[in-house]
Amino acid sequence: MSLLIKGVQVIDGTGKEPYKADVLVQGGLISSIGNLKERGAGKIIEGLGNYLVPGFIDIQSHSDHYLSIFSNPKQEVYLKQGVTTILGGVDGSSLAPLLYGSLDSINMWSDISEVNVNWHTTQEFLYEMESRRLGINYGTFAGHSTIRRELVGDRKNLEKKETDVLGRLVSEAIKGGAFGVSADLASAYGNPISLREANVVGNQIADKGSVYVVGLRDIRKGLIKSMQEVIKLAESTGATIVIDNLRPVKGYIKEFREALSLLKESATKLNLYFIIQPSEISEVPIYSFLPDKLKSNNLGVMLAKVRDSKNGEIIKEALKEVDFRNMQVASAPHHHFLVGKTIKQIAENWDINYIEAMQRLMEASDLKATIFYEDINISSIRGYLGEERALVTANATGVSSGGNYIENLTTSNIFPDYLRSVVREGLLSLEGAIKKLTSIPAKIFGIDNRGMIEEGMVADLVLLGKSNYEVKQTILGGRIFGEDEIRGEILRYYT
Repeated sequence: MSLLIKGVQVIDGTGKEPYKADVLVQGGLISSIGNLKERGAGKIIEGLGNYLVPGFIDIQSHSDHYLSIFSNPKQEVYLKQGVTTILGGVDGSSLAPLLYGSLDSINMWSDISEVNVNWHTTQEFLYEMESRRLGINYGTFAGHSTIRRELVGDRKNLEKKETDVLGRLVSEAIKGGAFGVSADLASAYGNPISLREANVVGNQIADKGSVYVVGLRDIRKGLIKSMQEVIKLAESTGATIVIDNLRPVKGYIKEFREALSLLKESATKLNLYFIIQPSEISEVPIYSFLPDKLKSNNLGVMLAKVRDSKNGEIIKEALKEVDFRNMQVASAPHHHFLVGKTIKQIAENWDINYIEAMQRLMEASDLKATIFYEDINISSIRGYLGEERALVTANATGVSSGGNYIENLTTSNIFPDYLRSVVREGLLSLEGAIKKLTSIPAKIFGIDNRGMIEEGMVADLVLLGKSNYEVKQTILGGRIFGEDEIRGEILRYYT
């Protein structure tokens, strides 16, 4: 199939200024760029002076956590906003590698019984994904917590021989196609990871030239200390590290600014980046609202503590510190009737107060519910969207709303909104902003043949409106979303 896109302003992803051209696509690749008015093609798009840009790359997707790559393979929430490539396996949890075939590390997001696991290694998982017709390009990180739990369960400390095995498994995962490793040091399962253990993983990542995506241990009171820990990890290993949860939480703006200054200072000699989601709403696990003394790296242990009546008053006192009334239930496996409701509505339905409703929701969901929490200072985020070391994510799940989950509406148009914000506020030129969404993540993460408009590159393209940067058409491998049958590529990292 051939496609001719006529009369566009090409923004090629390199940061160069737009230029007028026609673009010919053949066999899924960009075959020619220039004055092609005399050329024919199977399909023609009249560009009408709009912008043609590379497909956007989102390097923090939860589509595998919520199993939507199986239940909703078209992944329309991404394609509608111009995203053609996503990377999953974030927050320390991935669908591979699996030593024993268990998906327990994602059971807080999904009903893992819905998937028949017929793989163990990352390589086998990616082969399995090739047999499915995903409507988007997909790659994955290897989850540090996934590997760790398969190796030692919920034990806090690893022995040296176990640490050696961890390093070997990380190496095998990257050789099998993983784009690196992710770890969430703030999560129940990631918190036990010591700096010594992270160094072992970081050394393997540095050796393979891939990326360690790390969630800071604390983004509130302990933010500075947490940032110093990750900087020390980068210094001792030489690995490229991307911090995935550096956000200006309300009440901790001063700490956020200081932490960002530390990162920028260190980035002059280290490969350090951070991911930012331009939204004031976070989706957080319900167990994160428990008092620290009841938290554990074992979900079952935490649940037992929640159900222990002697802890009821301790939990109630901790919950009084936050106003939950207008917070919405984002997901609740096996309790679809609660999804989308606010805590206030649930309390009224159950004829109890909202504190008691949160406690009951914790128990009813087995601590697996997630909550939409408006905890981010959006005005502070906007000021940092143009930072050289910032990468952008929609942080979306790819799930079709309904059943056990509703999509955070602020994630549905993140990328066009980002372009409008940074250009309007003078933080970046349009071509600079496009580069940040395309060739920069492609280079950092080693995503080959994507991220730029050049002859010979894969034809993942987006037609943007020339005045408001709205997505007019998304093209994946030369096929037009909404018109043609779309099939993405399963991506691999090559060492």
